[in-house]
Amino acid sequence: FCGGTLIAKDVVLTAAHCLGYASFQAVIGRHDLTNKSVGDQVDVARIVVHPEWDNVSFENDFALLVLARTATASDAQLAKLNNNEGYPASGTTAHVMGWGDLEEDTDKYKASNVLMMVDTQVLTNQECREADGKLDGFNGSYEDFIFPDMICTLSKKQNACKGDSGGPLVVRGSSASMDVEIGIVSWSMPFGCATKTFPVVYSRVSNAYDWI
Repeated sequence: FCGGTLIAKDVVLTAAHCLGYASFQAVIGRHDLTNKSVGDQVDVARIVVHPEWDNVSFENDFALLVLARTATASDAQLAKLNNNEGYPASGTTAHVMGWGDLEEDTDKYKASNVLMMVDTQVLTNQECREADGKLDGFNGSYEDFIFPDMICTLSKKQNACKGDSGGPLVVRGSSASMDVEIGIVSWSMPFGCATKTFPVVYSRVSNAYDWI
């Protein structure tokens, strides 16, 4: 299961690492996954993966899902994508959304039925490289794994976890139409869930704006 963002009425932006299945569908405009009467479920006609996607380093973790038809969900808004490589600044509050794991415990997986959103703070890539920590016997450092096409956030509370991949990192505007998507959930140490010391790493939307 992965998230994504509707960027045209028939195109969803998501993470390339999500696409390990032969075929799947996109569900548009459904806040509560148990409420099948809301939203639009559409077949994916074509998958376009970023030509420089690297499944080892996770560089250029971008993909487009071209839908078989135009999505008809009435409350689904198209995302505004960030094209400014200097934005946002370190310390900016951003919001990450998804239906991912609610349990940080590595032995459990409890996905949310409803769309969740949490606040998190943007780091510079250098701050992200300097991040390290320990969890359940795991010692890790981000030093050699952060590239220019990535952006990181850190939160002392909740953050993205397994199942949130592909979902958006957004800086809120004065209204929903002014929200800007700056990242796509990509990866985190040590076990796919961010902690107070391990940041979440996102694909930086501005880096792939021209390709998108």
